[in-house]
Amino acid sequence: MKSKGQALCKICGGDAGDLLIESIVGEFDTYDVFYCRHCGVGVTTPVPTHEDLIKLYAIGGYREKTGKRFIPFVENFILYFRHLRKNRIKKYVRAGRILDIGCGRGLFLNVMKDAGWEVAGVEFDEATASNAASYYGIEVISGEPHTWKFDPASFDVITLNHVLEHIANPKELIQSCHRLLKDGGLLVVAVPNLDGIQSWAGRKNWFHLDVPYHLHHFTDKGISSLLSAASFDIVRKRHFDLEYSPFGWLQTLLNISGVEKNMLYTFLKAPRKGIDAIIAASKKDLLLILLLVPLYTSLSMVLSLFESYIAGRGGIVEVFALKARPDDTK
Repeated sequence: MKSKGQALCKICGGDAGDLLIESIVGEFDTYDVFYCRHCGVGVTTPVPTHEDLIKLYAIGGYREKTGKRFIPFVENFILYFRHLRKNRIKKYVRAGRILDIGCGRGLFLNVMKDAGWEVAGVEFDEATASNAASYYGIEVISGEPHTWKFDPASFDVITLNHVLEHIANPKELIQSCHRLLKDGGLLVVAVPNLDGIQSWAGRKNWFHLDVPYHLHHFTDKGISSLLSAASFDIVRKRHFDLEYSPFGWLQTLLNISGVEKNMLYTFLKAPRKGIDAIIAASKKDLLLILLLVPLYTSLSMVLSLFESYIAGRGGIVEVFALKARPDDTK
């Protein structure tokens, strides 16, 4: 790692001085990722302005007005994955009140509502929050943690599914989760793993790097330390997720092979965007995708299983943590 000392770690307040990945071309600018050795977290720099973030997540850009982001075939798989997430949570809490932070369209909350849960969501974009609330008839608010009106200790479960990496101040958000959870309540946090084999193989071509949307980049150590410092007891970690791990490898391998960056992902987006992307694609990229996707699909599954279950360095980290009860002793 080269040292430039140009990024401030929002978690410890120290200097994230190790230049880990440089010159990543993204929306609005060219970005670097600096690494804080103390926290085990990467930081995107320059940080997008507030105005740029609004443009990034605006309806019609990040997702369609209906909340959907992909073609119908992919959407069916997403619904299946949301049921899998529900089942993982029910191993720890059978029923109760759940808050999904960064709830997007509200699909997961609707699945939980149908399963008998009382649900609430947070979306940082006001228009997205309003659409989710009206579409599913659920409580969804917008705004920063200090503006939320939820009562302390009012939730049995809080979920942050691939959301924390988008947040400017992850430490503040985790502390807010601790305040809102009941004693013994469950926090589930999933993030891409900066220290995974997938990340190290892809570097700036890693699909889940996703700058400038991702402001922070967590390692296993980084997310574990952040939760422990906020008085959470970690009870389980997962390094493989069928929704994220294989496709992360597939798109990363295509990126490394010279196909226009994240093109397959763009093809799979909501019909209008996908069709527009196919029309705009070069014949070379289309041919490479047709030839390489069948080969890379099987390879991606093998690599995902290897990195997760054998090497212990999967492309994602999902952490299940409990808020300690006052009478718990260590």
